[in-house]
Amino acid sequence: MAPLFPSQPPAPWGGQPQQIDVHVTLHQPVPVEPDLTWWQRVARAVPYRVSPLVAVTAVVAAITPLPGVGYGVGRIWGSLLDHLGTDVHYAVSHIAAAVAAGVVSARIHRPCRLRTTLAGDLVRRLTWLDAFGVAVTVIGGTWGVLVPDIVAAMTGVRA
Repeated sequence: MAPLFPSQPPAPWGGQPQQIDVHVTLHQPVPVEPDLTWWQRVARAVPYRVSPLVAVTAVVAAITPLPGVGYGVGRIWGSLLDHLGTDVHYAVSHIAAAVAAGVVSARIHRPCRLRTTLAGDLVRRLTWLDAFGVAVTVIGGTWGVLVPDIVAAMTGVRA
């Protein structure tokens, strides 16, 4: 009786079977980093996205008084928001601040200069105009919308 499975596979149609070499390479296991906290992730991500020089010059430009006006651009935006809240309605100043924050956010998230991180990821790099817009929006928003007002807190009416 013939064996069910032959010891040699049949020869391929072209003649002799080809030799196949198999090489196995073993790598050392990749060390696993411990889970990072939110602040540690931010501290790693910010230097790739914002140059310290760009950030500092944008903030200085937002708070430096303009000649002939006497106030910086951030303070002017905050004063406009404060007047909107006092003269029109506080909701209008909040809406204007939210629209400005939305415009700045849309500007930041558009495709701009790309940079490669050490891990090989591509991240967007903030330009000076983007950083200036963030600085003006944050400084003006805190001055015009979020400034604590004792009279408004006690009576509900802005002074």
